[in-house]
Amino acid sequence: MESQLSERKSVPPLEQAAIDEQLDRMFESSQFGANDRRRAFLKYIVDETLAGRADRLKGYSIGVSVLGRSEDFDATSDPVVRLEARRLRRELEHYYLTDGSNDPLVITIPKGSYVPSFEFRDISSGPSMDSGRTGRSGRSGWRAPNWLLLVLLMLLLAVTGVMLIQNVGTENPPTDQATADTDLWGDLPVVAVMPFNPLGNSAVSSVAARGIAEDITTDLARVQGLRVISYASTAELSDGGVDLIDEGRKLGATHILRGSLQTMTDGYRLNIGLVDVDSRGEIWAKRFDYMTADRFDTQTEISREISATFSIELFPELTSRIEDARWTRRDARILYQQALDIIHPPSDPARFDAAHALLQRVVSLEPDAPHGHAGLGFAESHRAWFGLAPNTEETRAVIRQHAEIALEKDPANVRALLTLGNLGMLMGQPLQAVEYGQRAIEHEPSSSLAHGYLGMFLLYAGKPEQAITPLKRSLSLDPLSIRRPYRNIMGVAQFHAGHYRDSLNTLQENLDLGGPFGPHMMVYQAAGNAALGQLDEEAAILESLSEMIAEGETFPLRRWLEKVIYDPKMMQPLLDEYEKAKSLAEAR
Repeated sequence: MESQLSERKSVPPLEQAAIDEQLDRMFESSQFGANDRRRAFLKYIVDETLAGRADRLKGYSIGVSVLGRSEDFDATSDPVVRLEARRLRRELEHYYLTDGSNDPLVITIPKGSYVPSFEFRDISSGPSMDSGRTGRSGRSGWRAPNWLLLVLLMLLLAVTGVMLIQNVGTENPPTDQATADTDLWGDLPVVAVMPFNPLGNSAVSSVAARGIAEDITTDLARVQGLRVISYASTAELSDGGVDLIDEGRKLGATHILRGSLQTMTDGYRLNIGLVDVDSRGEIWAKRFDYMTADRFDTQTEISREISATFSIELFPELTSRIEDARWTRRDARILYQQALDIIHPPSDPARFDAAHALLQRVVSLEPDAPHGHAGLGFAESHRAWFGLAPNTEETRAVIRQHAEIALEKDPANVRALLTLGNLGMLMGQPLQAVEYGQRAIEHEPSSSLAHGYLGMFLLYAGKPEQAITPLKRSLSLDPLSIRRPYRNIMGVAQFHAGHYRDSLNTLQENLDLGGPFGPHMMVYQAAGNAALGQLDEEAAILESLSEMIAEGETFPLRRWLEKVIYDPKMMQPLLDEYEKAKSLAEAR
């Protein structure tokens, strides 16, 4: 009976033919870098889904049917399926940034699931591909024109948003921040700005509601004595399906700001209130009415008034450092966010090329604002840091120029300050990097980015124990974001501080959440298990790592470690684990 029901769910023959054709097109492309094993992985999950057996796509079935694991395979202790899925997702993203940018079908694998998603695109009405070309010499040599990269990035980020929504509430839920590290902020109020509920079905009101919430979060992040949860961790919550007060408590907030936006005949009405999480009582509320034509300017004023209220009326001991360097165009802000999201993971040159084009557009849209230059410096410093651009004086001069232009326009710009911190790392001056990280936090004390990078700078400066606290604070301010490697960095810091159990737990949490992961983190897992005498767990990690090495997926571990730690004695246990994995690979 189950088999018959599954067969009834199969997709129509025309769609199945299109999906098969897309797989053939992808497998023929030199830009689709998946090896034979990951191609078999993709083919298997696609075929199973088309046959109506998507509910059977679990780590165990993929490990046994595709990856050659025995019937006693344990997907919880051996991460090979999740690691292969993560690499496959990155390879799909790269393909659709390059050769697949004009394909009629986009195949993705949402995080938290192994069931593929298929999105058919109508490209018949779009501009001709030839109109944007400047030349093509072979399939792998062509680069998409800027307009196409913009469209594709919007699509990829929309898919990412859906994936993040699906990941919440899956079999690996995020940690309840209210039960961990409750002393990180002492008695400081911690605020979560929840999405404002747009009343009615107007797409315009939905955009306006999100814009106000983002602006308020940005302004409150610079209030001294207040801590604000990143909007990236609250944006996917909605007033209709969840208890926002409970969600705020899970995020570690002491207060939540919630409200609704109603479309009127010629404008909007925003009702907003501040709620104490413990008592569930509303301690402040206000209504704002404004005209449609003045929407953007009025949003700025509303954000300012709410921020000032926090600083003066609700918490009079707080001080505000809100600057005038604000966004004036929402389209520029969207492009900026897309550009800085797309550089993660920072190992693909195509990502940086796309981000650079987007950020140049931001500069042209807002030439008097700091954001575009700060983003360009930040992205280019990462390009050099990951070896995708030469670490030369010329490169560093360009990075510094962008950062200094941004700081002239806004002395408190966090990304510009962190860019100078990255520059310190590129120049072998980690203590200078630490100083810039500390300055960034002084200017924006609720920036999860600033706390995360300060932790990274401290780690690279040989101070792993000191790095742990800012990294924990970064995660408490943005607990649901998974694209940035803060959990990995904290796991590394915990390992070098001798907290092996904590390190393993942190690295596993990152892996379960679908965060960035690779061979360098597997080496830390193996070394952590070895330090605790957990030899079976160490062997399982080394087995998975040896398979990657046998397939040609080597990693310049020593060169990477030399960037992270300066003491050769600290490096040796990790190099030993990597050599063990290489020996296993050679014995295959």
